Amino acid sequence: MNQPNERGPGDRPFPWKCPVCLKHEVFPDRIPYTAEIKHDGVLHSVHLPSLEVPRCRSCGELLFDDRADDQINDALRLQLRLLTPTQIRTGREDLGLSPSELAQRMGIAEATISRWETGALIQSRAMDNLLRLYFALPEVRKVLRGADQDPALGAVVTPEPAA
Repeated sequence: MNQPNERGPGDRPFPWKCPVCLKHEVFPDRIPYTAEIKHDGVLHSVHLPSLEVPRCRSCGELLFDDRADDQINDALRLQLRLLTPTQIRTGREDLGLSPSELAQRMGIAEATISRWETGALIQSRAMDNLLRLYFALPEVRKVLRGADQDPALGAVVTPEPAA
């Protein structure tokens, strides 16, 4: 098991003080864990057989830190077969695009690209599909040009009814 001088996420040494029992008995632990996560309006049950999460040895309290959240989000992406942050960044870089250029061409905020690439935000299925198409197909990149895009692209023109 972990020794008292072992370092945790953010280089913060264990043991940590438990916010519940106030004892310095929080150490890393590995537990089976099932999370219920809402994504794209659907509730998903995500099972992690070995979640690493700080736990108080005295009272049993689990302290979900950023590392535990990242493990849960990674498991959700895997279960839903969504692109990972690394895959999104690599796809963008392989095309020689900056985050700003990709955002402009896809019609979204640059901050959204940044959050996808850092893992702070999980993209919707629709955006995941669009990213995959954009990365894989030159024809898609040719027509999706942000503000320079053909305004008639995909628009169905219906004739005006005769008066």
